[in-house]
Amino acid sequence: MLDHSDNKIPIKGYASFHPLKHCMIGRGFEPEHLKEFFPDPKILNPMTRIANETEEDFLELESIMKKAGVQTYRPALNMEKYESPEKIYRPPITPRDHLGVIGEKLYAVKYAQGYSEVLKKVSKENLVIRPADTKYTGTIDTSRILRAGKDLYWGFDPNYGDPSTYVEMFKKDGFRVHLLPKDYHFDGVLSFLKPRVAIAVAEVQDYSKTLPGWEVELIDDNPSLPFRGTKFKEYIKGRWWIKGEEHNETLAYFIDKWLSDWVGYVSESVFDANMTSIDEHTVIVNNYNKKVFDFLAKHKIEPIIFNFRHRWFYDGGVNCVTQDFYREGQMEDYSV
Repeated sequence: MLDHSDNKIPIKGYASFHPLKHCMIGRGFEPEHLKEFFPDPKILNPMTRIANETEEDFLELESIMKKAGVQTYRPALNMEKYESPEKIYRPPITPRDHLGVIGEKLYAVKYAQGYSEVLKKVSKENLVIRPADTKYTGTIDTSRILRAGKDLYWGFDPNYGDPSTYVEMFKKDGFRVHLLPKDYHFDGVLSFLKPRVAIAVAEVQDYSKTLPGWEVELIDDNPSLPFRGTKFKEYIKGRWWIKGEEHNETLAYFIDKWLSDWVGYVSESVFDANMTSIDEHTVIVNNYNKKVFDFLAKHKIEPIIFNFRHRWFYDGGVNCVTQDFYREGQMEDYSV
């Protein structure tokens, strides 16, 4: 049984399918913050809808988690208003992109926007802020580093520098580290569901080599992209999509000029592969996909659909907008 007498958040995570007990859910922005600079209703009305519907969806996700016995946490939106249009900070919408629980340590950057209050609730012995001697400038997070017991699969970006400091830290903790030749968030193309059972996007990796002995169900590159094959994809350069705003040029200009850091490149994201497991028998998914659901049924895994309506704007699915803090279980070797 966990001891919460010190009100600290417990930290542990060895595999993404171990039973989830403590989890953070992201937070969006307040539309009031935009009124001062952008009163135009062609901007403010759709942005207000995004803000309100995002919080509605996150409350629904929180309800799903609590029904499963998971304690949830929310990051703070720690600014009263934006100082200027040049400083419209991206809200702490996707904690998975900034934090990483690996083993019994939480890795973080000290001043990660919106997460500092939560980090104060983590015991110092469980918290790793970027070491001074590291030559790696990227974040250590569980969107790039996927956990499967003793094995860590790291979608490593060499543009961030030398990762050897972290690799040695992981090895000292007993992990095997696999640096994979892809420089984007791997949780958008690969999900571990059970020991040696996974879903992945076809043609991203040769999984017979990277995951020998695993049963990996391969799905299409992006079967659920709503603007696939339309002119809108070229209009916004494939970066984002907001339902009903396909012809709003004022909004498109606003997002391109002022919110470029808020959006990603949604055309390369595959939300059908982006999942968060409650345990080996239950997984939260973004949408229905027959091939995925048939595979889940085969392995006796129940899917729960969480329809995050603005995932195509934020470029973040259910795994992106969560960060697991504590999963039951220990380090196990799932290799064959």
